Amino acid sequence: MSQSQRIVVFDLDVTLTRYDTFLPFVIGYLRYQRKRRSVGVSWRLPWNLLRFWRWGDRTWVKTQVLRSFVGGQPRDRVEAWADRFVDELLEDAMREQGVAQLREHQEAGDRVILASASFDIYVARLAEKLHINEVLATRAAWSARGRLVGMDGENCRDDEKLRRIKALDGMPEDGRGVTAYSDSHADLPLLSWAENGVAVCPSKRLFHQVGGLGLEVARW
Repeated sequence: MSQSQRIVVFDLDVTLTRYDTFLPFVIGYLRYQRKRRSVGVSWRLPWNLLRFWRWGDRTWVKTQVLRSFVGGQPRDRVEAWADRFVDELLEDAMREQGVAQLREHQEAGDRVILASASFDIYVARLAEKLHINEVLATRAAWSARGRLVGMDGENCRDDEKLRRIKALDGMPEDGRGVTAYSDSHADLPLLSWAENGVAVCPSKRLFHQVGGLGLEVARW
């Protein structure tokens, strides 16, 4: 990294997008399959799991929801939906000011990283469309037969997200020269570590931490 080049980390959900993308992705997959009149889609979802989405163990709930909606589905079919889903996100889900901020960093030659707790199935595709070369996301696990079976490794949020970022080549241990954007209290480890932490349209839990941590607030 050159002395003038900054490192910039963007969260995805509710930071660059206007809403959380995971549930629309998995629910949309069922609708996509229904339109295709495809058989074999899992309907085993225990719907009461969704009540725990905000307050439960997010890693456990996320894994169960993914398995219940999309578990056992062939990779080519899931990836075909991911392509369509990304196009839908680009069409009507992106925060215009957030994308403009992203473009500003890219045009300045900054090193831009997209780091998301959402699944790599579609996050990597969205990053490619946004011309972001470095992506960290929660990884989906596939069977030897190419069927979706769950989560591979840890959920890319909280301390795990920061751990992955710090493990990248050329990353400063102390966060100097790093700007990070996120809406969520789950990214407090990242926002506190970065030299310039920016709370984007912060959640209530994050907003209460802004003053004490000296975070900048952006309303996109």
